[in-house]
Amino acid sequence: MKKIGYSVIVTCLLLSGCGTTAEDETPEIMVMAAASLTDALDEIKALYEEKEDVELVINHGSSGQLREQITRGAPADLFLSASLSDMERLGEEDEVYESANLLLNQLVFIATPEAAEDLNEWNDLLSEGIQGIAMGNPESVPAGKYALQAFESLDIWEEIEANTRYGSDVRQVLTYVETGNTDAGLVYETDALTSGDEIVIVDHAPEDTHDPIVYPIGLLEDAAENAAAAEFYQWLQTDEPLEIFESYGFNRN
Repeated sequence: MKKIGYSVIVTCLLLSGCGTTAEDETPEIMVMAAASLTDALDEIKALYEEKEDVELVINHGSSGQLREQITRGAPADLFLSASLSDMERLGEEDEVYESANLLLNQLVFIATPEAAEDLNEWNDLLSEGIQGIAMGNPESVPAGKYALQAFESLDIWEEIEANTRYGSDVRQVLTYVETGNTDAGLVYETDALTSGDEIVIVDHAPEDTHDPIVYPIGLLEDAAENAAAAEFYQWLQTDEPLEIFESYGFNRN
């Protein structure tokens, strides 16, 4: 029996110790983030992983769908939402340990370069020549909810509803217009700025036609004792990452 015990000990030592592997692993920070944050967070991820010994695992999607995933138990430390309501609903379900309003955005009406030649303002979406208007599903995509609010405020929703096509998130809406699957679409200004010459920003939505587009960040309840996640949450609210967000068209809250 003693020989067997000694053999096990030696094997453990050669493998750098029994039970210590987890301590040596690079900490993972699981982030749920709105699709409209993809490009900015890609740059922030590279910067932060170079600065700190952590691995950021970022899952992008519509804020509503991400919120539902969190409530169903999907692993997540931080939630970056494109709507206050989704963060508030998580808070009501005791899923949020701490949160702060981080960024602001704007809603814009975009079109293909060809279609944009005959478009100047939102009421032009009533034109019979418009072949499809893309927008996020208002039930789960904040940009879609803001677009619906704007259409209803401008009293044109009933006339254009039949000509709309829903996307699962704002990036899919952008793709519909970029590829010419629809002539027009409603996206955040930050997404439109990533397309270059593929689309044209026709007009901004009047601010009084929809709720303010605020991006909150939340440290989730299950991550309250995760030091690496808490440090990343605090760091995201400092100048260095905020300047990166600004370079992609976001404004600080």
